[in-house]
Formats: sequence, structure tokens, C-alpha cells
Amino acid sequence: METQKFRLICPYCGSEAKLLSSKEFYGTDYGTNVYSCPDCDAYVGTHGRGGRPLGTLANQQLRILRRKCHKEFDKLWQKRGGWTRGGAYQWLADTMGLTAEEAHIGMFSVEQCQLLLAKLEFGGLR
Repeated sequence: METQKFRLICPYCGSEAKLLSSKEFYGTDYGTNVYSCPDCDAYVGTHGRGGRPLGTLANQQLRILRRKCHKEFDKLWQKRGGWTRGGAYQWLADTMGLTAEEAHIGMFSVEQCQLLLAKLEFGGLR
């Protein structure tokens, strides 16, 4: 079965991202693929060995923010009582004013990440 490729354009430099296996990108096979910009440090992983990206291309700053957001957000349903994963994502959509399809941290901008972290902090959810 051939991997369906998506055409991803880097938001930082305008180059087309290349689809690479995790072995090609990281030097280790993690059973996934990566879209990587050949001209800058932006990349995004895929769902398994397929070509569907997990989000949008991100530079180092945005990747760090997204990881921090996921770490803090995941506490809502993994470590706090009474929250399901679905309930946490519904809270995310409602809180951020997004549709369910848009409520994925892998698609967030720097500004959206900063807003989510602030909402988690000031809402006493961190």
C-alpha cells in the first residue's frame, strides 16, 4: 500500500516539505514518517507510517510550546479525576473558541499555545 502524501508548504520559508521515514529523519525507525522542510528547521510527524500529518509544520519555538501545551493539557484528563479525554478536548474547543476539528494542539500557532497555557494557569487547571 502506497503512502498518501500531502503537499505541505513551509509557513516560514515557503518551501515544499519532504516526506521522510523516521529512520531517514531521526536515524531510528519509530514506525512513523516526518514532513520536513529542506530549507529550515520546520517539521511535523505523521499518523503512523502514513502520510497524514499530525498538525502543521513547526519550527523549534513552536514545537517546544506545543509539547508544553500537551504536557499541561494532558493533565486534565490523565491526572485529574472526573475528566475523560473527550471531555478535555471539548473543554479545549469551547475555551479556545474552536470547532472540534480545529481543537488540536498540533495545529496551534505560537499565540494559541500561549493563550492555552495562560487559560490553564489562570483557570487553576495546571
